[in-house]
Amino acid sequence: MSATLENWRTPPHNIWAFHNVDKLIATHTIPKPSNPSPLKDNLKSFDNFTLQQQAFPSRAFHSHTNTDGLVILHKGAIAYEYYANANTATSKHILMSMSKSLTGLVAGILSSRGQLDLTAQVKKYVPSASKLYDNVTVQEVLDMRTGVKYDDNTHAYRAAAGWNPLRGDEDAKTLHSFIERLDGEVDEKRGFNYSSVNTDLLGWILEAASGKPLADLMGEVLWKPMGAESEAWVTVDSEGSPRAAGGVCATVRDVARVGQLIADGGRGIVPKEWIEDMLHKGSAEAWANGPFAKFFEGLLGSAPAYRDCWYSGDMKGKVLMALGIFGQQLIVDVENDIVMAKTSSMEAPMQVEKTRLQTAAFQEVKRVLLGS
Repeated sequence: MSATLENWRTPPHNIWAFHNVDKLIATHTIPKPSNPSPLKDNLKSFDNFTLQQQAFPSRAFHSHTNTDGLVILHKGAIAYEYYANANTATSKHILMSMSKSLTGLVAGILSSRGQLDLTAQVKKYVPSASKLYDNVTVQEVLDMRTGVKYDDNTHAYRAAAGWNPLRGDEDAKTLHSFIERLDGEVDEKRGFNYSSVNTDLLGWILEAASGKPLADLMGEVLWKPMGAESEAWVTVDSEGSPRAAGGVCATVRDVARVGQLIADGGRGIVPKEWIEDMLHKGSAEAWANGPFAKFFEGLLGSAPAYRDCWYSGDMKGKVLMALGIFGQQLIVDVENDIVMAKTSSMEAPMQVEKTRLQTAAFQEVKRVLLGS
């Protein structure tokens, strides 16, 4: 049985589907520049890498964590690169919730240009948004502190986004309609509550603020300036509205480029002040009282937080992390100039042990590269 819109996120179909999303779901193209910025090779030996008694790079590690692609950069050069499951350096793999982090960078760029007011209420940009977003600011949307508590896994949400086939009984058949009709539980204290619909709303806000489709906007302010070597895609619904929360598809090399851009302080593309905000302005208290604190315990080292659609922490060096279900992960050690980008097709959306193993692998990579 081949992959379809009904089964594309379930194994074994996800192995093929995750790098062939455009064959299943409508997409918009995030354009690449005419002159990409090349990544130099400076391949390193990982002969003394050990992870739970396994040598690296080992088929056992890659197989166990369902690796599709892995790129490690050190000081901007490729230290290690690996592909499996018919993925290649040009495969555009779905990033799932790592898409949120890219969307957050676009928000930071627009804010620095005076095109987006982070203190403004959501309804300045999207007046028709659900009543759940009354008196909610753009910054609160970025930080998952809107108070909205909605299960990401409902058929209604996925069908509206074009990720599930419509059955005909849905109240909302598009993302915008879904966001307008959204109803449910609200946390009046506005703590950290992770709901992907917040970032789909953010995508709508960015389009309203800029007057441009998100794919064109991301290409203009991020993808082209950073020198991506491949175009990317973002899935869209039947009206062409983008799945900003999870629908970006890109090569793992270009995901690593995003990490390097951050490690480089933004290079005038992403404001350095925005990166500092991502690193230091997340609320440790909101995180500690949120639903992810137990799952992420130890995963981000000390002082974990969520800010501007990025996770931050301290793992013997300040780090930023983008994370997506089924094993998508980008880790940036800004102090030591090390980036690890990984795409995967795990058997289940959230596999805690495997995610922890991937993060442990980053720590061991860092040890080897730094010779400590």
